[in-house]
Amino acid sequence: MQNLKDFLEKYWHLPFIAISILLSLKFRVLNPWNGVFTWTVRLGGNDPWYYYRLIESTIHNFPSRIWFDPFTHYPYGSYIHFGPFLVYLGAISGIITGHTSGESLRSVLAFIPAVGGILVIFPAYILVREVFDKKTAVIAAIFTAIVPGQFLQRSILGFSDHHVWEVFWMTSTMAALIYSYNRWSDRWMEKENILLAAITGIVYGLYIDTWAPAFAFGMVIVGAAYLGLLLKKKVNLPPSHLPLLGVVFLVSALVYLPFAFVDPQFGTTRYSPFQLAMLLLYSVFMFFLWQYDRIVTARFSRSEIALLVPAALALVAFPVVAPGFFGQLSRVLGVIHPKGGALTVAEVYPFFFTHSGEFTLSNAFVHFGTLFFFALPGMVYAAYRIFKTRSFVDLTLVVWAIALFVALWGQNRFAYYFAIVTVVYASFVMNLLLEKLHFYRAVQSTYSGKVKYSKFGVVVAVLLILAALYPTYALADVESVSPGGPQKQWYDALMWMRENTPDGERYDNFYYALYPIPQSNKKPYNYPFETYGVISWWDYGHWIESIAHRMPIANPFQHGIGNKYNNVPGASSFFTATNESYAEWIASELDVRYVVSDIEMETGKFYAMAVWAEGDLSKAGKYYDGFMYFSQSGIGFVNSQLEAPPGAVLVPLRMPGKLYYRTMEARLHLFDGSGLSHYRMVYESAFPNEWRGYMSFKQNMSESDVLKIAITEAYRRAMYRLSPTLGTQEVLYKYAYNRLYSKDLGLPRVKLGPSGYVKIFERVRGAVVTGKVPDGVGEVVVNVTIKTNQNRSFEYYATAKVKNGTYSIVLPYAQDTDYPVKPITPYYITAGNVTKTFTLSERDVTEGNTVTLDLI
Repeated sequence: MQNLKDFLEKYWHLPFIAISILLSLKFRVLNPWNGVFTWTVRLGGNDPWYYYRLIESTIHNFPSRIWFDPFTHYPYGSYIHFGPFLVYLGAISGIITGHTSGESLRSVLAFIPAVGGILVIFPAYILVREVFDKKTAVIAAIFTAIVPGQFLQRSILGFSDHHVWEVFWMTSTMAALIYSYNRWSDRWMEKENILLAAITGIVYGLYIDTWAPAFAFGMVIVGAAYLGLLLKKKVNLPPSHLPLLGVVFLVSALVYLPFAFVDPQFGTTRYSPFQLAMLLLYSVFMFFLWQYDRIVTARFSRSEIALLVPAALALVAFPVVAPGFFGQLSRVLGVIHPKGGALTVAEVYPFFFTHSGEFTLSNAFVHFGTLFFFALPGMVYAAYRIFKTRSFVDLTLVVWAIALFVALWGQNRFAYYFAIVTVVYASFVMNLLLEKLHFYRAVQSTYSGKVKYSKFGVVVAVLLILAALYPTYALADVESVSPGGPQKQWYDALMWMRENTPDGERYDNFYYALYPIPQSNKKPYNYPFETYGVISWWDYGHWIESIAHRMPIANPFQHGIGNKYNNVPGASSFFTATNESYAEWIASELDVRYVVSDIEMETGKFYAMAVWAEGDLSKAGKYYDGFMYFSQSGIGFVNSQLEAPPGAVLVPLRMPGKLYYRTMEARLHLFDGSGLSHYRMVYESAFPNEWRGYMSFKQNMSESDVLKIAITEAYRRAMYRLSPTLGTQEVLYKYAYNRLYSKDLGLPRVKLGPSGYVKIFERVRGAVVTGKVPDGVGEVVVNVTIKTNQNRSFEYYATAKVKNGTYSIVLPYAQDTDYPVKPITPYYITAGNVTKTFTLSERDVTEGNTVTLDLI
């Protein structure tokens, strides 16, 4: 009996850890399964597709990998800041399993983030056990499995990115550090001490090999050690532990060393000598503090003042002695105050504020559930607790938590980091509450029967457990359904591009090549064959590269975005251009051949493009003009929400203004390129999902039917203060144009109805059609009916002014094209009372031939 009791006391925590693993498996593997293994193996988000590109390339060239990629940010290329850890983990996993490319490789990569998310349970358990106790650690293991938000979403099946591994290695570094600290003896040179410090250094080195900016985590350790010395009358920090911290950083520098010189530039985000220098600096500083404290401060009664001297000298001298180094280091503080276009990136926006600038805790609930509201007072109490325990471990944990809270305050993306802080302090508070409310006594009484407890306290404890677990679990269950990633329409469009655009074999071969690292990417890369660029919004750059094997101008590294305020060619300046000549200048500078637009760029993402182009959130507002409402008298438009008539239902969607309808994005996607001289649609994907049923049910749906469906859907969602779905937004945009702006912009009314989710356009020289017209005619009108590969037809329409009795117009479509989007009628050209027809050949359009056609 005694042996059983001893066994239970020693291993009672294992079933709870097993439950944590099972919960994590449910959220990270079972829930998202159908969203990943579908019409293809669908990786989540954007960056996982770029990791897939890097891993596939590494397998082809193993053990070498690329550190510079001329295939993205065309025509300059990008230095790669993605670390070696996940690249080699993915490559080795693919090689071992025999799944080395394409969909089969993605099927292996899909599981890697889920494995990482499950593994985080173990360092979280060890960390909390070492700081608090085993009961708190068990609670932490369960909380780690169910905490929702970015940590969960970045650790589910399909989201093969470095984020979950950042959290794993950061938590492991903290766990290893505190585990080692609790076992270090006062004689620092002992083998056991050095071994523990070395293991911690290896773990921290792997953290930096996962994410280069992880060098900043060392500041937490250094800061805690320095603060511990300043407070040494209140915090117990044995001086002999300082050189062991120096050993931690020295070993981590050795682990980082093989990747320290792959980038020729000195930077904080890429694998450069900067991180190596920081690690060595940390190590030197720890040894310096050890000796300074032993030799100098020991002679002063006010040792804390003496300790302030080296820090003050460093703050004054550092910017002067090493301005470049200091400048790079100061960039770390940039996370606190993002500006301009960066604020349109969801993961960069300040966490506790709405887009209207109001403080909110709603994000905290979404990303951490109710655990956040247990953790926050726990952090405050833990800071107070330091002065009771005099524990350097408690101090280090609080410094870590505060540093991550500051990062979270600055940028939403750090929610996946702060999740572990939430877990640690929520479990700390929960354990205290369960202890105070006699919950553990009640559990003990079930098998001993001799323990008194408060029944009321136990009831309150159970309610608190439910308050922590149920909402958090429910959120995690909802948020883990899908990792995101490309819609089927996007995947189909990019596969079509890969198979049907020029030089596919050359691009495929170059895709798997190893590329020399240039000293600078300020000038276009020297490609081995004649290449071309594909311009789309930056969100889609990795998809274009990894699925279509083509070269995107802009990518999710925020390269190639450009702007208007400094006249920088790029995606934002191209898509917001309000005349084709400016767009052509950009396209010529960047060697654009294909343009890819989707319905999100046409609607919600246009605002992000406008902010990047104009450089300011407020300036982007000039592309919008008021709101739409529904009332008994019909559909109306107002400049502000306050102007809506009584009883009206306001659509929670800003409607575009006249300037929007002049932009290249509107003219390409909304008007199907009508009126443009150098851009022709060559592919159209299927319609948005919510409209596909309608369109297949009734092929020739009337405009009144379309409008009725759109109004019904928009009204229904407006009642719940929800914006219309994407396809309905497109219909409402077209309706607003027809009613408000068609007479002013020189294009005919556009046919109501949804169109393809994704459209691909080719940039061509265009055939020059010219000739004479009768006297008195001031304008020539050209139109042709185009049919897409979705059996949707639209009217291409263009006009040309007459000068000195002669017209000249550039047209992009050829009747004999091999593309699936093509004219189904000849061109009709009208001057006054004269109308003629003509056709153009593919050679005319691509070579810019001149065709003479007199209209007299």
